[in-house]
Amino acid sequence: MYAANQTGSSGAVTHTIINENNNHALGDLIKQNGPASFADESGISAAETGRPAKDFIDISSNNGSISKDEFQLMKNQYGIKGVIVKLTEGDSYCNPLAPEQIANAQAAGLKVSVYHFSWFANPQEAAEEATYFMNYAKELELAQNTSFVNDYESVNSPNATSNALKFADTLKAAGFKNVYHYSSKSWFSSVLDMTKLGAKTCWVAEWPLNPSNDQLLHTGNASWQWASDLYFPELGRTRQFDISTDYLNAFS
Repeated sequence: MYAANQTGSSGAVTHTIINENNNHALGDLIKQNGPASFADESGISAAETGRPAKDFIDISSNNGSISKDEFQLMKNQYGIKGVIVKLTEGDSYCNPLAPEQIANAQAAGLKVSVYHFSWFANPQEAAEEATYFMNYAKELELAQNTSFVNDYESVNSPNATSNALKFADTLKAAGFKNVYHYSSKSWFSSVLDMTKLGAKTCWVAEWPLNPSNDQLLHTGNASWQWASDLYFPELGRTRQFDISTDYLNAFS
């Protein structure tokens, strides 16, 4: 087990075991490393009109327990069709709430996809993390046609694209054919080569100040994550979620 690779200011690589206290939700490092724009500090209400399509949310243990009725409200009242649940991070962390989150989302009739927060820095680690990811998916009895996401936002490496492809190939060789890659617009422009990954496999995060349904971005990709601060009025303003538009129905 090599855990998460983190390079310090001295250039030395340290290895951190990921646990419930230090794990990351999708987009965490994008927010930290910026630049990122947020629509408003108070969040975007799911009841607002004129926004891009609210097709799916993504969640981790940081979102806590979400009941079937709460997922049902998201679906029936606001048109949410899918949820992407964090399963794993590195090769040492499994989301303990994933079984409950998946079961409740499925019971509410939402399409469930899953993601892995990646730390791999070479092909061997990419294969190991992919195996760790799919082993938990198998334990949870997820179907092979489930959409799997490589959440790549941590390791700025010249070999990032080839490592990401190794991650995807490992999953595909085991029968999990629907593999996608998530990262920020800036990383897809500088770290990950979208032309090699395939534009239709990329889920791009870019959060405009005022996201609008008449100014859609990244329409050539699988999906666009357009805000990280959506809230459902009935659930309270403090419970905020990432929200995305699904161009190819990969996640909804």
